[in-house]
Amino acid sequence: MFTQSRLISKKAGWLLAGRFVFSEKQMKVINIITGISILGVIVGVTTIAVVMSVLNGFQDLARALFLTIDSDVQITAKIGNNFRVSDSLLSKIQSLPEVRSANRFVEGKAVIISERKSGVIMVKGFEKNALTELGKIYEIGGRFPGNRSICVGKTVAYHYQLFMDSPVRIFGPKFIDEGLLALENPLMADFPEPPVFQVKNYFAAHRSFDESYVLLSLSDAQEVFQFQKDRVSGIDIYAAKGLTDNKLKDAIEALLKHEGISEQLQVSSLSDKYEELFRVMELEKWGSYAVLMLIIIVASLSLIGSLTMTAIEKKRDLYFLRCIGLPKNSIYQVFLFEGLIIAIVGTFLGALLGFVICTLQQSYGFVKLPSAEAFIIDSYPVKMKWQDFLAVIIGTLSVCFAASQYPAKKALELSEQR
Repeated sequence: MFTQSRLISKKAGWLLAGRFVFSEKQMKVINIITGISILGVIVGVTTIAVVMSVLNGFQDLARALFLTIDSDVQITAKIGNNFRVSDSLLSKIQSLPEVRSANRFVEGKAVIISERKSGVIMVKGFEKNALTELGKIYEIGGRFPGNRSICVGKTVAYHYQLFMDSPVRIFGPKFIDEGLLALENPLMADFPEPPVFQVKNYFAAHRSFDESYVLLSLSDAQEVFQFQKDRVSGIDIYAAKGLTDNKLKDAIEALLKHEGISEQLQVSSLSDKYEELFRVMELEKWGSYAVLMLIIIVASLSLIGSLTMTAIEKKRDLYFLRCIGLPKNSIYQVFLFEGLIIAIVGTFLGALLGFVICTLQQSYGFVKLPSAEAFIIDSYPVKMKWQDFLAVIIGTLSVCFAASQYPAKKALELSEQR
């Protein structure tokens, strides 16, 4: 019986709250303030949802740019800079449902000598199918590194003045050691001749790659670092669609443990490699969320004014409701529910508007980046996450619920006065 009376009381609270929100007020200014409250919530929720989705888009863009040269997960040796990869191990990795593709690679620092300059660069050698997948970053389509031809980052090309078909010498640390030994014993040892390559293409990816990387075929990179044909720096592994790099990492670690080679090899994800950058970007997103919640807080101030003025106007009605037996708690709930109704309406419309704006931006990119020619994209990237929308909804409802406390207490006081 007690539970049934509480349900009836709550139902009456919601009905009265709805009537107080949408009914015509004697003081027209209350309707205006209520409308401003709802509009403020709509604007706040829309703004936060869109900003967070755009920041997600930039995170995804950064990840995609890193994945042009890097991979979701890499297997490398714990000791030394190379290891032997058997065909059976590579086949087992490729057969995992979490894996989209897996390829061997050779990577390391090397010396480059052009006709005008010399310096230290990063060299990465790929298997043939991996070089084909990189086609989207090449300046000239169809020209893949191989047979002593290389693809150079645009900034590297500019710094070392590497023109098309320019000859360059590239050699690794082992070659330098051999050269020093030859200098120490010029009569006993032959001075090694560094391999000569030709520039056949340029690429543009992430700035960190454009400034330091030269791409080669796997066999050419093995020659640069003087690796045996069956030895590589590691294995690049790309995740299946919809799978995160950390889940892929877990699957690879489980496989290596099962094969009994987890002590010799280490597994690192893209998130591990660029942990600091992704952490900063995530902090930026949630920092923006916290700052933009000020819009909701400002809207809640007008909500406090609207509810308080409604309580003062409905003072006589509240007194009569108390006289006919409506409990104190129900009076309190009426104004809490009234604040929640305003919050729910504003939040729903704001989230819907934010979803529509983000969808249109994803499809048509109507909001362009300033100085778009300086970027690799011309419009703001967007990626919506339901977790972000949920955080915005919960945050907004919590602020509005807290803001409704004072008017609800005020209404309870007024209900006891004639």
